[in-house]
Amino acid sequence: MSLYIHPAGLSPDPSYGRSAGRPVPGGRILTVYPHACLRLTPDQHPGWRRQLNLHTRPPSVSLRPDSEGRIDLLLDFGTELEAELVLRIRTASATSLPVFVAFGESIPEADGCGIPTTNPLSTVAWQIPRKGLHRNRFAARGFRFVRIQIEDARSPVEFIAISADAWIAFRERQGDFSCDNPRFQSLWQTSVYTARVCSRPDSFWDGVKRDRVGWFGDARITQMTADAVFADPAPALHMLEQLPTDRWTMGIPGYTFAAVAMLHQLILAHGTRHPAIPDLYRRMSLALQWAHRTQLNQQGLMVRDPDHHYFGRVAFVDWSPMPVGGQFEELSWLQCQHLEALRLATELAIWLNRPQDAARYSRRAHELARVIRRRFWRTGKGMIHTRSQTIREWKPLVVLPLPETVDNEYRRLYFRLPSIGESRPSRHSQTLAVWAGLVQTPADRDLVLRTLQSARHPVLITAYFRYFEAVARAECGDPTGALRNFVDYLTDQVEPNDSATLWEWHDPAVRGFQRWSLGDWPKSLCHGWSSGLVPLTQRYVLGIQPRTPGFTNLRINPTVNPPFAFQATVPTPFGPIYVQKDTARSKPQYTIPRGITLEPRLDNTCI
Repeated sequence: MSLYIHPAGLSPDPSYGRSAGRPVPGGRILTVYPHACLRLTPDQHPGWRRQLNLHTRPPSVSLRPDSEGRIDLLLDFGTELEAELVLRIRTASATSLPVFVAFGESIPEADGCGIPTTNPLSTVAWQIPRKGLHRNRFAARGFRFVRIQIEDARSPVEFIAISADAWIAFRERQGDFSCDNPRFQSLWQTSVYTARVCSRPDSFWDGVKRDRVGWFGDARITQMTADAVFADPAPALHMLEQLPTDRWTMGIPGYTFAAVAMLHQLILAHGTRHPAIPDLYRRMSLALQWAHRTQLNQQGLMVRDPDHHYFGRVAFVDWSPMPVGGQFEELSWLQCQHLEALRLATELAIWLNRPQDAARYSRRAHELARVIRRRFWRTGKGMIHTRSQTIREWKPLVVLPLPETVDNEYRRLYFRLPSIGESRPSRHSQTLAVWAGLVQTPADRDLVLRTLQSARHPVLITAYFRYFEAVARAECGDPTGALRNFVDYLTDQVEPNDSATLWEWHDPAVRGFQRWSLGDWPKSLCHGWSSGLVPLTQRYVLGIQPRTPGFTNLRINPTVNPPFAFQATVPTPFGPIYVQKDTARSKPQYTIPRGITLEPRLDNTCI
């Protein structure tokens, strides 16, 4: 592979194994240099190109223009960066020189091949006014590739310095994983780096190109990855401080419920002692009270509120194909998201000594579970997706950047066509039934597995929802198959595309230019929600599952014994847990810090 990979850890993180960089609040600034020159027109200076290395400042180079006065330089920084590009150029030109700098997560994007980009735009014009030495620092953005084009040059242009001041979130790693399977090792490290480059001191961004804001549903997975490696509660704390209490966050009901899960994860990983916890619990309670008071029908099912904004004007769950149609109360998966949140809220109330709240949430959860099961579960099938499918073809949710007053085909299909009857179970409905605690018996688990293992259902095209499906599949009795399926999916994205981070979506059937673009929507090639291999590894390979706040009570139950040796460190408030598996066939052994109670205790656990 041509990208930078740390030779020992197989990590695309340029700070891996290094303490260099300037400390800043919540992280470090690390200066990174071009790792390769992929194109230089006119072709020249092969010796300079061979010297490029992202950890070493390249020597200055004088580039001559072609007969039309053009210089065209395409650089690869070897890995995805959230960085400010710094250029120092010396010119002898007596007239001004136009310089165009284009940034891209992919080569086609840097080359200006029509891939839309926002936050900020990918191409920046810089007018060098006269001869002399000139310096420019370009605003921070997400990129890996930089194309520099100079026009109207009549004499050589000297590049004194080309560098990127990259933001590296968090100070140091607290946890890590290494194994003798290079593929698994590189995918795990790529997952960590994807989450890291999307992290900020006060938020988990979706992506460093798009979206440079924190979306709660996306951040749920990024948070679990960050906790497993960096053990810093700050991004989740600050996001939860902004949770709205009188509307659906981001216009997505499931993302308000994801905020409940984020608070649950925060307390599991870090405990209850942080002074912000009472206020965060209060905000969560207000959000759930608002939903209960204003967004439910008499059966306790969520309904569409015409006075509120919804992302894409529909109920968003994933970009993957699924049955189309149904009002909110006809969508089983949406009601399952609510049920999971109520059950997590019950546990939160118990942990924080709110017995009346716990009783109320538990009662509502019990009542809602009964309604969902009766309304949506079908004997011999499982959890249907919708009671009102409108077309036979399953389609992905496509949200076009149109004003709210403009309709589109998807919305017409969703809301306005007559129903052709209820749908089959989908990957989404079966998966979220498991997360909601509705799949309890061996017969129920077999029904879910029939869907999740089936090739008849359209594949999921996001690692985001594949994480939830993998957990559901594992909990229904196939953890090895679940992990293998997830690894195969990431491999198909990373290896053929020489990718340094994990994408927003990847459809295995899409090749060629289309894989880089969503059409008229800016596709993210660095998206934190895709980092689910890290929590999957912790839960099923290491078998580490905290049961009470701050790891005070811990279940160790590895259900996947991979055919490779590994060692891992998992941070806890009591100190790190060390896990070691010496050979492909041996069992992992654990060193557990004092203060943690095991449930159950393993014979091969060292304390």
